[in-house]
Amino acid sequence: MAFGDDGSALEELKRCEAGLREYATERGLEVRADPAYPGAPPPEQQPGPVKHAIWSLVGRMPGGTIGKLRHQATFGKTIGMDAGMSHTVFIARQAETVAYVPLLNVRPDEFAAGLFEWAGDNRPRQRQEFESIELNRRFVIEIARGQDQVWLYRLFTPTLIDWLAHETPPDFGFRLSSGSFNCELPQWRGQATAGNQVDPEYLDLVAATGGKVAGRIRDEVLEQVGLGEVPRPRSPEGYTNWTKAERGGRLARLVTRLAGAAKDTSAPDFAAELGFSPIDPAAFHAAHILLPLPGAIDESFEGKLPDGREASLLWMEYESEYYGIRYYIGLVSDVGYDGPALWFDREEVVSAAESESLPVGVLAAVRDAGLGVSTGAGSALVYCSSTGWEGRPGKADVRAMLEAAPGIFKVLERKQNTHPD
Repeated sequence: MAFGDDGSALEELKRCEAGLREYATERGLEVRADPAYPGAPPPEQQPGPVKHAIWSLVGRMPGGTIGKLRHQATFGKTIGMDAGMSHTVFIARQAETVAYVPLLNVRPDEFAAGLFEWAGDNRPRQRQEFESIELNRRFVIEIARGQDQVWLYRLFTPTLIDWLAHETPPDFGFRLSSGSFNCELPQWRGQATAGNQVDPEYLDLVAATGGKVAGRIRDEVLEQVGLGEVPRPRSPEGYTNWTKAERGGRLARLVTRLAGAAKDTSAPDFAAELGFSPIDPAAFHAAHILLPLPGAIDESFEGKLPDGREASLLWMEYESEYYGIRYYIGLVSDVGYDGPALWFDREEVVSAAESESLPVGVLAAVRDAGLGVSTGAGSALVYCSSTGWEGRPGKADVRAMLEAAPGIFKVLERKQNTHPD
């Protein structure tokens, strides 16, 4: 009985990567290794005859959204069975959407639709229907409780409804939750490519369908900028109901209540210690649509930095079925920066960073401090981060950020000539 061959599986992975790089080159995307978890061993170090790898193809997708195609592949045989498989998902960060559509699940209403339950998230939600018999027949659509209905009907135009109901693949589904957008065409009906190698047509289909939905949502949100005044959040109640809910569902909430667990006040307590006062997270999101934020705001405060600069202090979370939770704590200040929009993140997930556009000294300062930075509409964000494996950044991390941020803000204000560090 054949137990498989390490060399054969590794060769298939190399072929797969070569196909992805060829595809990415033709479409202006960047290929990056994307380990399943921090410290995951590369294929060469994985035990046994079955090998797997994950890559991300990052860049501007159809529809205009910066995002990634995350492609996972497994090759090899064991005890006479072929373990080969491949799977691609579309992922984008859309923190600008949180104050308008905190949750939007659209999944097939048919057998095997449970594949779209997305990691067993049991937070309360409600069904949403539209005046389209075919759309309501094909999909289960869920939103956060208290979400704005008028804005939702603006988002679902007749054109979008018709496309979703009649032109999307049979296994199509997407989820937008707290600014994290995922789209899947999981091929559970068996239409996978022979040999599980790269199929450019399938990757184009994932990019086009995911990009169209993500782009439509983003365009509708960005229309708020042209209203002539500071945009207001359209779903503040839905925002609170979704972002503050416990992911564990009813049982976890019941256990928490019975245990008499006190509300966590560590963020507001520490913010008060630093001289910052609470402000509304949904309103901050709405007023800073054009500033790339790495996640949804959990707690937000305003105050002054040691140099007297006014700033906002944000606790943020980015949730993903594929990456778990990542925590961010950041400072936002108005710096009047009118250079190219940038986003540099040393632990890139989906970053719109163009390091060559950074003013002189910023990239070095950010790297040296182990921070991230983004700009948009005259404001700048400086932030520290950590993974769910590590827990939230500690007080020492925040104090170090508070010390480094004023210098970074000052460099951005100078608007010096730009070139790579």
